Amino acid sequence: MRKKSCQKDWPQFPEPHQDLQINFCKSPTCPAFGLAPELSVVVENNEIQQVTGGLKEGQARKAHVVYKTSGTGKGEASLVCKLCSARKADGEPVQVSFMMKSNQAVNEEYHRISAYLESDELKCRNRECPTNLNGKPLKLKKRGFTKAGHQRYQCLTCGKSLTDSDGSRTHRRAEINLRLFDLLVSKVPLRKIAKLLHISQKTIYDKIDFIHSQCMKFVAEREQRLLDGKLKLHRLYLSTDRQVQITNWVKREDKRNTELYGIGTACLKTGYVFAFNFNFDHHELQEDIEAYARFVNDSARPKHHRDTARVWLEEEFEEAAKRAMKAPTVAAMDLIDAAAQKAKIDEAFNENLASEDFDSSTRLPAKGVLVHNEYTMLGHFLHLKHLFRHVGKTRFYMDQDAGMKNAYLSIFHNEIKAGNSDGFLVRSEKGFTVDDKRRALAETNALIRRLTGVPRKQLSSRDFIKVVTALVGEALNNMVRIGNSPELWLRYPIATMPEPEKVVAAITDISRYELQHKAHLYRKASLHAIDRFFMVARRDVNLLERPFHSATNQSRVWNGYSPYDPAMLTKLGDIYRVYYNYVNINDKRETPAMRLGLANGPVATEKIVYYGKYEK
Repeated sequence: MRKKSCQKDWPQFPEPHQDLQINFCKSPTCPAFGLAPELSVVVENNEIQQVTGGLKEGQARKAHVVYKTSGTGKGEASLVCKLCSARKADGEPVQVSFMMKSNQAVNEEYHRISAYLESDELKCRNRECPTNLNGKPLKLKKRGFTKAGHQRYQCLTCGKSLTDSDGSRTHRRAEINLRLFDLLVSKVPLRKIAKLLHISQKTIYDKIDFIHSQCMKFVAEREQRLLDGKLKLHRLYLSTDRQVQITNWVKREDKRNTELYGIGTACLKTGYVFAFNFNFDHHELQEDIEAYARFVNDSARPKHHRDTARVWLEEEFEEAAKRAMKAPTVAAMDLIDAAAQKAKIDEAFNENLASEDFDSSTRLPAKGVLVHNEYTMLGHFLHLKHLFRHVGKTRFYMDQDAGMKNAYLSIFHNEIKAGNSDGFLVRSEKGFTVDDKRRALAETNALIRRLTGVPRKQLSSRDFIKVVTALVGEALNNMVRIGNSPELWLRYPIATMPEPEKVVAAITDISRYELQHKAHLYRKASLHAIDRFFMVARRDVNLLERPFHSATNQSRVWNGYSPYDPAMLTKLGDIYRVYYNYVNINDKRETPAMRLGLANGPVATEKIVYYGKYEK
């Protein structure tokens, strides 16, 4: 546990898992892939052998056998793989250096993201109580009731009082909670909601807090079935992508916006969204983090060794904004060329800058703290790994992003080496008009008719899959390498309305699979499941609507419906994820949770908003 000043109650952070290590070679084809630097190893015939009892006599070396470190910037360092460096010297395209990150910061962000899954058991409110510091059993004694009717207890260890209340407010008009929930997911502005329900803005925010708390309790109980292995899932095909949300400025004197990045992962088959996380923590205060950083002299340490590595400090943010160049927009071009341009940008910017794209027009949030986006992505994948611990195999299809790719390889390296997880990058054309999409779809239908002799509509789903798999198999013979990228890219042979044109590349080693198996994996490549969630969330939730840019506002963005408090984005994102998974039905009156097996039918909003009422 961190040191504390006797004059300040510093923010509490969870202790890191001792076995969490994300700093290693991230080239899946390298013998050192996933090898922790602290392990004692020897290299013989390009193979790594771990030495359990330390290095043998005559093998001791001052330098590490596999790794070395290299400074890459102020307070920054990269881990360089010597084996990959030798391969690159021989002309093999491979990444050799990887930005070092804080294992503790990844653990902290994972705990923040997965906190809703933690047990709701009573805990002493006194942070200094031995029951919180060293795991001493909590012993309670009943001491009457509160005015709201909640049971009051006294901790027999430290003497402090606590209740079984979740801290939510007492509802004088509880009957409007269901109505408020429906309006929140129906694109109704908050001011309009206040007018329709005859309540104040403060009441709306209080009730949103209550609804958010209930949604998290409800979804935690359902997703606990995944953690317990009660839901038998042999394979999961998943799509992962990010979206950017911008909050309005709070002062006319400072018209800079705050940009938040939300990363989401959805099941391709069922549409179930397993996680949707923003790089923002409303539980911490910027001034507390700044004071603690000064107290421990964090600025004098390398960034990956800092206690506050997870969050942006003011000085760090200002320096980054001054020197950062906005990553250039990839111009309209052939998709392979666009993928090559993006790979070149990611190589020019390190993986940290590739994750966040800001300049002097952006600022830190007025409330809460901004989390380094690469740590949110790492925490996101660590949360998914925790959820999928009883799943047989996972296949991830991710947007082309250097930070996202490295986050996946960092967290799922054991599963990748065991052959239980594979990852793919997907880049699709986003600039097509509806007419362009229909034209591309018509060309695909004509191609299928020439190959089969029958119209596409007359083909069964199984026959259609066979045709597409055969086309993908042929395309595998014409893979393209771009620049110095280690991946080979495939042009997807058919068009769909959501993705009229796309290219796909495997980032894990799939050479062990037969051609038919490879074609099957490439055929499934799509970001449609998560992109659809982002699209309908923007359509259904007023605060998640995409803001507009003006040519006369010097790159500033303001939207009358965007929030001023970034916490509203995280709360509404959580609420909508629950609504989308369990309440919103498709044309077949099915929800994603039903298709996944976490629900028997559409869940009534009453069972979510008043979760726990019937059990009590």
